[in-house]
Amino acid sequence: MAVDIDLIRAYTDGLVATHDPTTPGVITAPTNASTALAAGFLQVGAISSDGLTEATSQDRTDVFIWQGNALARRIPGQFTKTFAFAAAETSLFTLGIQYPGSTITRTAEGATVAEKPPATDVRAWVLHGMDGATRAQRVYLPKAEVTERGDVVWSSENITVYEWTLSAYVDGSGNVAYRYYLDADMKTP
Repeated sequence: MAVDIDLIRAYTDGLVATHDPTTPGVITAPTNASTALAAGFLQVGAISSDGLTEATSQDRTDVFIWQGNALARRIPGQFTKTFAFAAAETSLFTLGIQYPGSTITRTAEGATVAEKPPATDVRAWVLHGMDGATRAQRVYLPKAEVTERGDVVWSSENITVYEWTLSAYVDGSGNVAYRYYLDADMKTP
């Protein structure tokens, strides 16, 4: 197979969006990589220069047979799909994601947070990466939750970010993610 550098992608721009689960209404899922997101999806804002990291993990149970103590099967087990990133903006919206279940109030000075231990906060997410102006990958997670929160560092050498790891859960169809690609090099002839 020949090398085709037109098929190499570098998603160097994009967005991460979710919705406010306390706002009533139905969230309309995206069905392609190019249409604007439906009303209700809000961007978390700037993402640190590390971008997004997608990880897939699946345990396997090894089954050995007596003859030669040879591996006969690897039975698939527990599966996880995660996306990690660091949100670089502090807003009422990002505070709501950082402190789910807490009382967050807009004030004349800015905001107050009456922080409680994190509550369950399953919601839909959209991760959208751009490679130039004509190529994109959009990943829709119909059910995902921030399951890990990194340390929030106050430093004279860097900005403060909220490091989050999203865990994707299966939806009613058994899918953890829906992927859409805007890419003329992959179009059906």
